[in-house]
Amino acid sequence: MVLRRSLPRGVAGRKPPGPPAVHQNILSTTLQNGIPVAFATLDDCGLVCVDIWADAGSRCERSQELGLAHFLEHMMFKGSRGLSEGEFDLRIEALGGMSNAATGLDDVHYHLLCPAEAASEAIGLLADLVLHPVLDSNAFRLEQLVVREELRQSCDQPDEMACSTLLQRACGTHRYGQPILGSEDSLAGLTVATMQAFHRRWYGADRLAIVVAGAVDPQRCLGDLERSSLGQMAASDTPRDGGHIRALEPLSTVAAGRTTLRLKRLGCARLMACWVMPPAASQLCISGLELAAALLSEGRRSWLVARLREELGVVDDVDVDVIPLEEGSLVLLQASCEPSQFERVEGLLRQALVDWLQQPPREDDMQRACRLIVNGLCFGLETAASMAMHLGPALLRRRLEPLEKEFDRLCRWDGSDFHAQVMPLFALDQAHWLSVLPAANG
Repeated sequence: MVLRRSLPRGVAGRKPPGPPAVHQNILSTTLQNGIPVAFATLDDCGLVCVDIWADAGSRCERSQELGLAHFLEHMMFKGSRGLSEGEFDLRIEALGGMSNAATGLDDVHYHLLCPAEAASEAIGLLADLVLHPVLDSNAFRLEQLVVREELRQSCDQPDEMACSTLLQRACGTHRYGQPILGSEDSLAGLTVATMQAFHRRWYGADRLAIVVAGAVDPQRCLGDLERSSLGQMAASDTPRDGGHIRALEPLSTVAAGRTTLRLKRLGCARLMACWVMPPAASQLCISGLELAAALLSEGRRSWLVARLREELGVVDDVDVDVIPLEEGSLVLLQASCEPSQFERVEGLLRQALVDWLQQPPREDDMQRACRLIVNGLCFGLETAASMAMHLGPALLRRRLEPLEKEFDRLCRWDGSDFHAQVMPLFALDQAHWLSVLPAANG
């Protein structure tokens, strides 16, 4: 099926803002073993991004496996069936490319960027790296030290500590409340056997997706994928209905309330809040949340920025971010200010939200927010890597669609429906509030 992004047409009686010209063709198909693949051809791009996504984020960990998904991501680069330790990086660099990986709450992905003429070889290298890691015991022990040091460094970063604490207080015992890096105790308890079992559970053909973006020849690339380890991969041997795979555990409510965190070396005080929202599969609702975030904090005319920063000058910055997640999405708010202004800022911000909730937004504000989101999306999809990052999660969840549908969903919201269905989700008493203040000794 060919998905061509075109300009969104008017929905619900009004024309949406036209996005800047971005030309790409997106072809979706599947390998013979069922792995979904998307090819995104970008004009005037001499590079190819190959991105392998796995349904193997930190939410997939069992109670005794905290930090395992991220640790496994590290171990992937320590050698595979066909590559000695360090060989993957050397060969990708020799091709003129670069690679990286990232672990999230829901998924993990491994990607590389290389010249178009090197794509065939690069696909084979990346496939072997991800699907056939050696997981050597000596490399495991050494990398365990690296991951534990990464954890210690994160505990020394005020921003990371504040965000981690907010999620833990808001989400409680749910996996989304647990740090992706794990803890000192959980990392110490992991073993090579545990990691091998996790890889078998979550890296089967039924839990993978592949995006290839840039100067890609879909037909040639499809043949390369079929001949690679990806094309030969079988489904996981631990089906969900066999009790080996953790079922979705909806995060339906947040642990509402307020707590205080005091940190050393904190330059600005922060008022943070977390709301639990419908899961990522609720795509229309997610578009409404994106509109809400833009109305509240995107640009100098947005509700919170205009009042707290532009008019009163009491905050350095204020942001509202939407994090779509499979078991319950999150909306995070953060306002930073001078510690001496914290109590005043908290009162003003809460009142600003109360005022915002009272009535539907104006039509011109809705159009402005829609335009900002559409323009940001289009400008953000001009590179092969950003296109792969955007398509990967949707393809992994079998929700890939034409980009114009994303635009159309934004334009379905009018002020009345938005006020009735989206804005109540931002009720102040449905959030967990975190006051982040400097420690008494600095």
